[in-house]
Amino acid sequence: MSLITHPIKIFLQIVFIIYFLLLTKNILFKNNSPRFYKNYFSTEYKNYEVKDGWQKANTTPFSTIKLFYNSRRLNTEYKKNNLLGNFAGFIPLGLLLPLVLVWFRNGFKILVTGFLVSLGFEAAQLLTGLGVFDIDDLILNTAGCFSGFILFVILRLIFKRK
Repeated sequence: MSLITHPIKIFLQIVFIIYFLLLTKNILFKNNSPRFYKNYFSTEYKNYEVKDGWQKANTTPFSTIKLFYNSRRLNTEYKKNNLLGNFAGFIPLGLLLPLVLVWFRNGFKILVTGFLVSLGFEAAQLLTGLGVFDIDDLILNTAGCFSGFILFVILRLIFKRK
């Protein structure tokens, strides 16, 4: 018998939707001003080319992580927020997906899904110019998602024993 009743499942689905909207806002729409986006898409975006975004992209694994770790110039809080944010921001994905959909109660599926969701956000940043494509974000996001799944497994074991 499942520990998740129908009302709890509906609640978790709503939480998941809210989480995903907040994740999208924090990744793609960091600026809180609707005027900024109206101006950006009516002026700057018209001149934006993906090749320009690709020139700014980091495609070397661990280079941003190493840069942040070794840099004495960058603000410590900025470094911590960036690295931990990319990791921690995806923990709920790995925790909520298997709670909401039984199909995701598989580590490999969560790993692939975390990677693909992260890749989708990175591609959206590249295509829109609303951020910079960074392979290290893919690594941290995927690791965060998988950590969320590990948390799900641990919690499931604890609650099954009770």
